[in-house]
Amino acid sequence: MKLHPRLFVVPALILLALTASARADEPTESTSYDIVEDVVYGNKDGLALTMDVLTPKTGAKHIGIILVSSGGWRSSKSDIPGHDEKGRATEHWVQGLLKGGYTLFVARHGSAPRYFVPEMVEDIRRSVRFVRTNAERFHVDPNHLGITSGSSGGHLSLMVAMTGDDGKPDSRDPVERSSSRVQAVVAWFPPTDLINWGRPEGYKMIDKLRPGFLQSLFSKVTDVETQLKSISPIYQTSSDDPPLLLIHGDKDLTVPLQQSQILKDKYQELSLPVELIVHNGGGHTYWPGIMNDYPAVWTWFDRYLAPK
Repeated sequence: MKLHPRLFVVPALILLALTASARADEPTESTSYDIVEDVVYGNKDGLALTMDVLTPKTGAKHIGIILVSSGGWRSSKSDIPGHDEKGRATEHWVQGLLKGGYTLFVARHGSAPRYFVPEMVEDIRRSVRFVRTNAERFHVDPNHLGITSGSSGGHLSLMVAMTGDDGKPDSRDPVERSSSRVQAVVAWFPPTDLINWGRPEGYKMIDKLRPGFLQSLFSKVTDVETQLKSISPIYQTSSDDPPLLLIHGDKDLTVPLQQSQILKDKYQELSLPVELIVHNGGGHTYWPGIMNDYPAVWTWFDRYLAPK
């Protein structure tokens, strides 16, 4: 595949803008919702893993979507009163999905420097198990769950979607006994192949231009290619992966469009349902009129998650 010359400067920018919340597209009218904040979906090292559950006040379809809260593989919640509430009212991530009638489970994961990407994948995988276990409580269908996010959150969404399992039947924890599989995924401008980043073996340029970055993903690097493959969605694909919608701007200087293109190609090789929407002139995390892309997201989730 022919790569745009700009892709070769991308590794120098990686992580500087790998965020799913850098800018917000302000809807003309916010969708009102009910919220249950700080629901604990797990514990690790004495710390709680939490999510917020948002349900639109009107037009709820009772379809559950896990929205991964992650930017630069970091996840947090503001301590400033009203800060998160303002974000939920303006940012397209929440409003775009609420307008579609979905119940959102905004899941936060453990972050560096204490936790690293493989552990983050496990956290979000557990969030899916938790939602499925508690589906009746939150009035969603446990058999039809979706997952979505952008950038690093899109990466984690893909990793969970492509490594889902049927649960651990012998576990004493009822959450762990539940499946972590999702039935549809939407990923916006996601990293998908950390080996071939923008070009074959592009990771080598990342390592030169940003020393320490790879260590920030794993804590300790012992076999860089094996480790990068282990957290690259494209190497996790299999014939039972869920339907995938990719959305990417063709002017993205942080995550190359190539990352979505090659995953789309891999899905097509496996004869799996996949679509790639390329937004002309779109950069990373946001572009003017981004809310106009959400009807395609609604169509995708409804096609694969709505009751038949």
